[in-house]
Amino acid sequence: MKHIVGFSGGIDSQACARWVLNRHDPADVLLTNSDAGGWEDPLTVAFVDEYSRTVHPVLRCDSIVADLWETPGFAETRGLDGQERLTFARLCEIKGRPPSRKAQFCTTFLKLVPQRRILRELFGPGGPYAGESFVRYTGVRRDESNTRRDVPFQRWDDWFDCDLFSPIADWSKTMCFDYVKAHGEAFNPLYTLGFNRVGCAPCINSSKADILNWHARRPAMIDKVRELETTTGRTFFHPVDRDGVTNGIDEVVRWAGTSRGGDKRLLPMMLERSGCESKYGLCE
Repeated sequence: MKHIVGFSGGIDSQACARWVLNRHDPADVLLTNSDAGGWEDPLTVAFVDEYSRTVHPVLRCDSIVADLWETPGFAETRGLDGQERLTFARLCEIKGRPPSRKAQFCTTFLKLVPQRRILRELFGPGGPYAGESFVRYTGVRRDESNTRRDVPFQRWDDWFDCDLFSPIADWSKTMCFDYVKAHGEAFNPLYTLGFNRVGCAPCINSSKADILNWHARRPAMIDKVRELETTTGRTFFHPVDRDGVTNGIDEVVRWAGTSRGGDKRLLPMMLERSGCESKYGLCE
């Protein structure tokens, strides 16, 4: 039996990984990671690499163009190279638009599908784990959102066709940090820069605070959105027309620096960023 944990580089998945590693032979624990087609912050990628080197190996699951279709060889019928790496930008190009809250295909094709494909290769005929079974674990927590407040500790995962466990479902985020620190593990440095979530950089679901923080702390992440919008001719965030101005990334950043309603600018001191701004007391 193999125990598989999706390791994103966020504190929830890290705490979940440690929970599993404490209970099973590390040789039977497989951590998998997909970097959302290169859309994550380089700090997150570097953290996952360092964790893989010093704590437990993490298997990279890069997406490829062929992951967009179930039918083998279908990419080639579209004039595409199925083995080409599917980056976030390439996904948007093929789809003709960035993902949205109602069409969040980024998670499907850049994370779930490549991990399922690689697990099928590992556990299928001729694979190194052929004939073995596996279960999966996720760091989903109930207090993350209303949609997750009733997540069970165990359920069947139709996507991966296995049991899925959520061992830290009733933990708080602070408990996750405390648990990881108690085991002497470092955590993603983005948390000390004031970020609450450290997945895609930025995510299409980013809040005003997130956007403002990306702009202030990691402006290169805003620059790549601007480049994507130029390439696709579409706005990264859901298109909104305010007084004849479409919400391109620069307009979104301006809006993020305003109070509720988007009319009044925040005081300059509220926009400044210096030193640690962890929401979880991580700098003490």
